[in-house]
Amino acid sequence: MKPGKNRFFTLALFMALIIVAMVISGKAIYKKCGTVPDRGRINAFQEDKGGPLEAPFYPTIETISKVASTEDKLKYLYSVDPTAYVLPEQLDLEGFLKLNLSTELTGDEPKILIFHTHSTESFADSRAGEPDDTVVGLGSLLAYILNVQYHIPVVHDVGNYDVVKGKEAREGSYERMSRGVEKILQKYPSIEITIDLHRDGVPDDVRLVHDINGVPTARMMFFNGVTCLNDNGVPKAMPDLPNPYLYDNLALSLQLQLAANELYPGLMRRIYIKPYRYSLYLEPKSILVEVGANTSTVAEAKNAMWPLAQILTAVLESKD
Repeated sequence: MKPGKNRFFTLALFMALIIVAMVISGKAIYKKCGTVPDRGRINAFQEDKGGPLEAPFYPTIETISKVASTEDKLKYLYSVDPTAYVLPEQLDLEGFLKLNLSTELTGDEPKILIFHTHSTESFADSRAGEPDDTVVGLGSLLAYILNVQYHIPVVHDVGNYDVVKGKEAREGSYERMSRGVEKILQKYPSIEITIDLHRDGVPDDVRLVHDINGVPTARMMFFNGVTCLNDNGVPKAMPDLPNPYLYDNLALSLQLQLAANELYPGLMRRIYIKPYRYSLYLEPKSILVEVGANTSTVAEAKNAMWPLAQILTAVLESKD
């Protein structure tokens, strides 16, 4: 082979190897980001400039067909944190709605677990040292409503996973929560639904309150993690934080959002998406809910537990 042709052949072989490596690497990233691995694309979703919808618009099951473009999904359903890399399949509204997430909730064995990764989160008028004025008090009330009004057996875990040696310690709280909650799930294998109740943190001049028949009610937000960081427009996989239930989590939050929009339009904020996995890998039907914020009153936050219970049962309760 002539020297010129030899150099050309070497360069071509080198370029082919690079392309193969990129394809293999891309598939690895795609799988590690926790979405469907056989859809072919790993790039960020492309904006589809559809016609704008009139605001305020709260999509429901009946009107979800109007939300077709990515632009409208981000306008009316989702708020994506800049640190998260979201793939198109993670906004798969049609696929999410096809999943049947209902189950038989009544019976002798518990089906729902309520817990608090950040148990010390309190509200504007919370009394110091009073657990009932924190998110733990919300969990107790939600468990009571589900049990008494809907006859659903519930386990409420009041573990203080963000407290170490009597002091608030948020770092490591998700790891401590995991150890505690997994023991509960082993003790009660009948549990299918986990609910991690939080409250948001906002500037002092922000008030998250909604009027429901004259009752001031804290606005709420469903929260998802996609286990994938946005590294300057490139997906950065998080293989040390696997979540085999990511698609189910996303489907559940969407179905709950649409039910809430039907029952209480304006009560819910958009579904918030961040990286990491939080507490959402415990069960396929795992949800994280932010109830109000630091500027909400205890009463406003507790008032939200009745509509939250109705929203949950509207989606999760078996229709058979």
